[in-house]
Amino acid sequence: MLTTNPLAPFLKLCTVPLPLALLVPCFALHGAELTPWLDVSAKAELNWSQQREQPARLGNWWHGHTGQLPQAEHSWSASPVVAALALHNETPLSAHLHLSYQPDLPAASGITESWLQYQPLPWSGYRFKAKAGWFYPALSVENNDVAWTSQYSSQFSVLNSWYAEELRAKTLELSLSRPGRAFSSPHSQQWIVAAFRGNDPLGSLIAWRGFAQHNLQTDLTGRINFAHYPSLQRFPLEKQPAWVEPFVELDGRTGWYVGWHYQYQQQLELRWYHYDSNGDPQVLVKGQYAWDNQFNQLALQYQMTDQWRLLAQVTDGTTEMGWRTVLIDYRAAYLLSSYQTGPWQLSWRYDHWRQQDRDDTVGDDNNGNGSGHSLAIHYQLSEQWSAQLEWSRLNTHQASRGQWQGWPVQRTFGNLLFGVVWRLE
Repeated sequence: MLTTNPLAPFLKLCTVPLPLALLVPCFALHGAELTPWLDVSAKAELNWSQQREQPARLGNWWHGHTGQLPQAEHSWSASPVVAALALHNETPLSAHLHLSYQPDLPAASGITESWLQYQPLPWSGYRFKAKAGWFYPALSVENNDVAWTSQYSSQFSVLNSWYAEELRAKTLELSLSRPGRAFSSPHSQQWIVAAFRGNDPLGSLIAWRGFAQHNLQTDLTGRINFAHYPSLQRFPLEKQPAWVEPFVELDGRTGWYVGWHYQYQQQLELRWYHYDSNGDPQVLVKGQYAWDNQFNQLALQYQMTDQWRLLAQVTDGTTEMGWRTVLIDYRAAYLLSSYQTGPWQLSWRYDHWRQQDRDDTVGDDNNGNGSGHSLAIHYQLSEQWSAQLEWSRLNTHQASRGQWQGWPVQRTFGNLLFGVVWRLE
């Protein structure tokens, strides 16, 4: 399914079942250092979720439904469970592995990132770094916790939820940094350039299901199901199955991205990226198309005071499959405000998104839009335990649901979550 992973020899060492692998540090360690050369961090949640206005036909998309929240009924959930391992020594070379366990979704259980990193000592104040493997580009200012989770809420913004599902590739990334401290300046910059393969179906989920809000990170060999829309059962889409394997190489072409980071002291950070999959949209291999997907993204993080922090992220792009069989413009953005005092953290996030259908395929309307509010309260019980209460409400319009008679195109989803979080660092 996937091309050869450059970290295959390292990954062969990680054959212990994931739940057991995550339990070992709990009993063996008081800290997060297994040995002087292996660091481990982990995070797990146990939550009770209560849903509002999400009947069965608008349930989980991986069960063939069309909902845009991961839960479809009141339930307990022992997930996500994630772990990050870093293998290092006294050389500039290190290896990194991220694992995830989602009992409700096998496609989100396994390896989510794995890469090698080379970072020599600074030269004339400048820092060089090379990464090779499967990993997220540093697009998100929200997902800054263990194994690409969020410290602000259990569920990610709709933008980073999509990245968690469909965005990763076999990548070679080079970066050059100019730290302000090395030049007696309050300004720091970083320049990034990368080439990648193995992410050709990027865009499949937002074309039909639309954007969704969750915390599901797809395994590097995972397959994500979505609803079997009637349009996928007739020409010209009859060869497209109701699933996507996001991390496969289909057309033999190399994608690329460039990025720029700017930081002012510890107060302000900006990140800009241009991402181009360079896909051949007419290539079809075993039911998967190579999508031609390009987007620009701008992210901001601003530490307003010691207690208040502001985050924002916006992505604007276009994606095409077939000969204008599916052609959509898309945009997703969020604004997040977080306040922390003592053991309390209060975070509020506003999401907005849209997909604009620009193709001429009859009976396959991919238009969609929506907005949402999320409020999360965290209380630190101890060094390893915290309690969380999270409320989310999405107001969505997804035209693809109208392919079934009587199914609501416009719908409001609500979710209330209460639980505990355990972490090892």
